Amino acid sequence: MTRRYRHVPALATCIAAMLGGNAQAATRYQCLMLDGSTRMSVQDLSARFNAAVQSCRIVDTPEATRAEPALLYDGGRLPGLSDSIARFGTPMLLSPRVGPMAPMPAELQRLVNAASQRRGLDPRLVSALVHVESRYQVQARSPKGALGLMQIMPATGARYGIESGSDLLDPAVNIDIGTRYLRDLHEMFDGRIDLMLAAYNAGEGAVRRYGNRIPPYPETQDYVQKIMGLYRDR
Repeated sequence: MTRRYRHVPALATCIAAMLGGNAQAATRYQCLMLDGSTRMSVQDLSARFNAAVQSCRIVDTPEATRAEPALLYDGGRLPGLSDSIARFGTPMLLSPRVGPMAPMPAELQRLVNAASQRRGLDPRLVSALVHVESRYQVQARSPKGALGLMQIMPATGARYGIESGSDLLDPAVNIDIGTRYLRDLHEMFDGRIDLMLAAYNAGEGAVRRYGNRIPPYPETQDYVQKIMGLYRDR
């Protein structure tokens, strides 16, 4: 689900100081900030400025001609949703610099596990999505209006019978609606995890418009890579 957080001002100066350096002599990273902007840096900013950075990926290295990608799925199989096989129609490079996921609070993990079981989803995938969407902040709100742990838009809540925004801030309701939506995306895109995540971020219409492929939006592509990286490492 698309969401853009305001940049954290307190971190701006620190991050800016790390954006310089000799880019020709070091690995360079393209970092997607939570405010929607993109920054180039000689360091992986997501490792130190998690509150302001959504994800970073390597764009080149001093030995780029010899470097091998960390992991490339090309028509391969990835375990995930129950009774389904996620197949990737186009190669997708997973970011080699996705940091470890912080442990989810026990009560939230219980809710994720229960909702995932009800919907036939892998709780590891749902947990990774919750981490990327809100960093487990129950009261998270985006300027575009997405709410709660799984950043549910009010229109999505209304689709499933939840009319009140305050209800979407209830962790149990939020996770229930988010997993219901994921399950519907599972059916819509034949269990392809990459397209499910892309649709969750950019909308199912965008995925359809691009021929059932991940839309060419940097935010959406980084979003899918970030969650898949966390899911892969769990």
